[in-house]
Amino acid sequence: MSSSTRFFSNPSTPLRTVDASAELEASLDRITTHHPPVHTCSTGWSFQGFYGGPTSIAYLFFKLSRIFPRKAHKQQSLFDWAEAYLALGARLEKNTPDPDHCGIASETLAHLALSAVMRGDGGLAKQLCAFEGLINGNEVGGSDEWMYGRAGYLYFLRLCRTAFGAGVGEDSTAALLDATISNTVSRILSAPRPWSWHGKEYFGAAHGAIGIICQLVLSQPGIAPELEGVLSDLLATQLPSGNFPSSAGSESDRLVQFCHGGPGFVISLCSLGPHFPALKRRIRRAVELAVADTWERGLLVKEPCLCHGIAGNALALATGGAGEEKFEHFLAFMDTESMEKVGWMRRAGRDDSFAGLYTGEAGRAWVWGVKASRGMKVCIGYNDL
Repeated sequence: MSSSTRFFSNPSTPLRTVDASAELEASLDRITTHHPPVHTCSTGWSFQGFYGGPTSIAYLFFKLSRIFPRKAHKQQSLFDWAEAYLALGARLEKNTPDPDHCGIASETLAHLALSAVMRGDGGLAKQLCAFEGLINGNEVGGSDEWMYGRAGYLYFLRLCRTAFGAGVGEDSTAALLDATISNTVSRILSAPRPWSWHGKEYFGAAHGAIGIICQLVLSQPGIAPELEGVLSDLLATQLPSGNFPSSAGSESDRLVQFCHGGPGFVISLCSLGPHFPALKRRIRRAVELAVADTWERGLLVKEPCLCHGIAGNALALATGGAGEEKFEHFLAFMDTESMEKVGWMRRAGRDDSFAGLYTGEAGRAWVWGVKASRGMKVCIGYNDL
């Protein structure tokens, strides 16, 4: 495979067919072998919520246990593996979330939300809601994006709502979750626009407006009309290539990945489309152009992952209607043979980002699971709820 500085050239001849079920098992084996659920001086972990670290791997195993309820790995249920990785975070001294550290990478909030759901513990879900005053309290400041900000907090609240959505009465866990979601949505909508992160107006899924809009609308669909103008303006930023710039004023067209660029827009727009009927044609056209660009430039030379690699871009192709064959074509670049051939396996066991959900193997496992299950092409931790 020849490559440019950022992506492999996409061969016109289809690659071999890959067995997704076998690759899912191989992925899980690499995670549990090279980065087992233990924490010692020689097997240290970084704790980054659902973005990376053991809690992100626990979330992978938990979600897979729902998709494949009868599947076992190394004679242990997927749910048991989820509990083992979750236990690592239980021993960590938690940091109190604040308006700048409350997104998907917050270990405290991620661990609390997943623990609440896995244990069916409404008290833990209420603890998650109790942070709302700290997260939304400041009249000015804080982050609203998905990675570190309030949009990510919305995802945790939605996750808990999947487990406690049938409660009744004003004092129920479900009612508290709904109220906290509503307060957080209102807080984000009240922030000065354009939304910014570290003083810059970002557009993409991880730190920018499309990610914020996606979490807002999936959390409270009725607010979509209020955001129609914002989304319309975002669509207007699409570049002639079909890609989207990472931020306002940027002339760069280099980043074709989930966190910055067209793939993140495709995944977001396909979830948002039904809520914006007036923008239906523009959304469909924007997705078509971004998918075409992802097909051309999306085989990234970076280690394949959800955030900035082939795994996330493959999901964009599948989500955007490029067809199952093109989805499979991208997946053939991140199977075991390719991982070894290109040298992507060198960090296994050395750096825990190799195993993380958005940074490495756990994200690859998610995509293999999506393919093997023939289920909805969604991005775990983002638009899967």
